[in-house]
Amino acid sequence: MSVSGEWSHPAMFASNSTASAQAQIGRCSGGTRRPHASIMPPPHPTVSGLGSKAVRLTKMFGESRQGHPSHFSISDTVGMMPIPSSLDTPYPPDYHPPKENMDLDMELASVATLKEEIFGDFIEEPPYGIGWWAPGPGTKRRILIADQLYCCVRSMEENMMEAALHWLEHENASERESWQSVIIDQDGKPRPEPLPPNCARDLHAATLVRMHYCGIIRALASALDCLGGVIIGVASLRCSILKADFKVVRKFLGQIAGESDGTIRQVEFAKVLESGICSSGPSGWLDWTLDFRNMLVHRGRRLEYGHIVPVPPFRGFNGRRVALLPRDPGRSDVEVLVAAPHRLLLTEDARLTLRSLIASTKSLLETTAAGLLELWCWRRSNPSALPQLAEQWKNGPSIESTGFTGYAPDTVAVEPGSRKTAHPVTLCRFNAAAVFDPVRELWQTFD
Repeated sequence: MSVSGEWSHPAMFASNSTASAQAQIGRCSGGTRRPHASIMPPPHPTVSGLGSKAVRLTKMFGESRQGHPSHFSISDTVGMMPIPSSLDTPYPPDYHPPKENMDLDMELASVATLKEEIFGDFIEEPPYGIGWWAPGPGTKRRILIADQLYCCVRSMEENMMEAALHWLEHENASERESWQSVIIDQDGKPRPEPLPPNCARDLHAATLVRMHYCGIIRALASALDCLGGVIIGVASLRCSILKADFKVVRKFLGQIAGESDGTIRQVEFAKVLESGICSSGPSGWLDWTLDFRNMLVHRGRRLEYGHIVPVPPFRGFNGRRVALLPRDPGRSDVEVLVAAPHRLLLTEDARLTLRSLIASTKSLLETTAAGLLELWCWRRSNPSALPQLAEQWKNGPSIESTGFTGYAPDTVAVEPGSRKTAHPVTLCRFNAAAVFDPVRELWQTFD
């Protein structure tokens, strides 16, 4: 495993993991394995000649043409009257849309390869779950942990797509808010003065901006917590996989020590993780993201700040509102103002911060997934060196229920899932979990 790494601006947004992921899967897929349904559909052909907004979609979080990060200045993103969301831009005639994650520049090759490898190890008959884990950690826990592991690696992709979609809507909402709240005075300088709203979207422009930056941060932090779950499952850590917390997982990894082959592999992976964090963004970016999520979701929110900056005239629009995010979101406004008022805010456009956070998280997921893939393949070849732990699902299957049945129960007819209607991937998951009749009765006999 390569463990050296330091954040470098020019390489920050590059995503060159496809070849390495293919090399990994070619190296670790030897031997006879159960045929399974593919979860990676064939790629669509590349289409050239797209409009400017389509190009903006495909270059959003990737490498720029000059090989430098896709940083942007204020003048790159403002100067227009409100425009429809890029998501509403019609595709050109005869255009074949790519995969969703490719269209949003969220293709995670190493993550997808890791997901394919884990999925390929599901066994749809005894011993169920991940076959090479047997007999540990007991059949019930083997099924529960294996299925949650797959859900976590899949959810990493889904959360990153949600972050990219929130970014597009945040960009549109920010432009609308600037247009709605900035006017040019008699001296030709922009100043804040809200215009009468033409519609509810104008009236709630600031709230829409806030909603989408909250969505970006929530999605990124969720992707990181799901990464924590994948680390628990792949590296076989003594932590709960159902309630994985990335900070807890990172701390746990840092405390591992020992001389066994399995422990040495865990320590090597811990170095890969720390290297990936350092090389994916400037110092503190990861803790800032998680602290900002905790503030937005669990605590009273910090004050919002912004100021008006002039931009080159374009379509009669000479200024825009620049939002500034808190520098230390884990502290309250008063705490920061008392200790160091000059450190209250980040001194960069919030749009730059948010876009760069997406790129940093994407980079970390890919780097870490490559290290996890190597560890997973090693464990498959050495199943006794690092056994799966029952503590990952400490109390066994839960039978607790909130008792909530909805606000109007039984108003929609719901038929239980069946083999006939299930997606091939879902069918494999649930066969490997022994949840279909008649084998579901076997749960009463599982250890």
